[in-house]
Amino acid sequence: MNTILKKAVENYIESIDGHIKECKARPHTGFVAKISTEGDLNYDIFIILPKTKLNYIAELWFGDKNNYDIADLTKEITNLIVGNGKIVAKKRGIQFNITIPEFLGEYNQKIEYDDILKFKFKNRCFYLLFKES
Repeated sequence: MNTILKKAVENYIESIDGHIKECKARPHTGFVAKISTEGDLNYDIFIILPKTKLNYIAELWFGDKNNYDIADLTKEITNLIVGNGKIVAKKRGIQFNITIPEFLGEYNQKIEYDDILKFKFKNRCFYLLFKES
């Protein structure tokens, strides 16, 4: 799952004309959405996005960083990344479906996970945590 999600994030960031770097910091703040995969790979995936990252995407997509629904945008970004992961996996002969993203609110450091991917984009880190289910 690690390489699939890594490629999915790269594809997503490229779609908004960005470049990612590796982030060394641990997650400490942000908003969380959860999505699950079911099929050849069964995982719960949590994406943690800081408010500044959501503001950037809102301004890029809607032209306004002050007037958007945090829950909806967090879920949409999660859906786009993991949905792209589904396409990446299919090209590798791996099949899975994804659930509807669920907004979990602000990150509270109590999420259990097996692995983490950390990315830096526009000088802010965001995170994908995943746990085999």
